[in-house]
Parts: sequence; structure tokens; C-alpha cells
Amino acid sequence: MAKSKDIYWVRPDVFTNQVSLPVWVWEQHASKHAFDKYPATEEHIFQAIVNPDHAHRNLDPAVENESCIFEKYFEVEQQSFFVPVLYEGVVAPQDYEKGGKSGRVLTGYFPGKQNFSKTIGEIFWSKPKPGDGEDSK
Repeated sequence: MAKSKDIYWVRPDVFTNQVSLPVWVWEQHASKHAFDKYPATEEHIFQAIVNPDHAHRNLDPAVENESCIFEKYFEVEQQSFFVPVLYEGVVAPQDYEKGGKSGRVLTGYFPGKQNFSKTIGEIFWSKPKPGDGEDSK
């Protein structure tokens, strides 16, 4: 049995926050989603954190200002994967966008067409397309 402070990994998100995947979150998550059409892996979660396509506002009233949801499209599954991250030390709404916070993964999943979460809000950040913002010299 994992201790509550055991961590699989810590990686920077696109806002330069340090995001961790606690062992207990992974164990709870893995058992909950083991029989999904596309079971999530640690690699899905990892890629959604370090190389997301989009970041959404979290509309869950319990954590909306302290959490965002990363989205990553995976070709093999032909579907987007979502990872909510809860940040510590958030003073102002969406303070995590400034970086320098610590966060932890809450879960990760491929939503079914019928169960797209009502807590996933609008996109507020998207991965720059190749050539965006680059000097063309």
C-alpha cells in the first residue's frame, strides 16, 4: 500500500509549475478506469502535463480557481485525454498561470462522447503552432 506522500514523478507543466503524480492517485485512478474503452496510462498523464494541446478552465465550484484541465489528443486512440491538476498556494483566480506553483494530478481520462464533463470550461491556452512567434530571419 502506497503512503500518501509517495510520488511517481514531478514534471513542469507549460506554465512552469511543478506537477506531481502521487502513487495513491495513480493506484486509485488505474483501478477506476481499468475497464474503460481506452484505459489511461501513466504516459498519457505525463504527455498531457508536459506537452498538452490545450488548457481549460475548471468549472467545478469546489476547485475552479485552483485547478485547470490539460487536454492532449492521442492519435492511437483518436481521442482527447484530460488531466485535471490542483495547485497549491493560489491566491487570485487562475494564479497558477504565472508559474512557480506546485500541483498534483487529480485523475486522467478519455471521456466518452456521452459523458463529456460539465466541469471542463473554455480553452484559455493552446500550444503554439510551429512557426508561431518565431523570428523568420
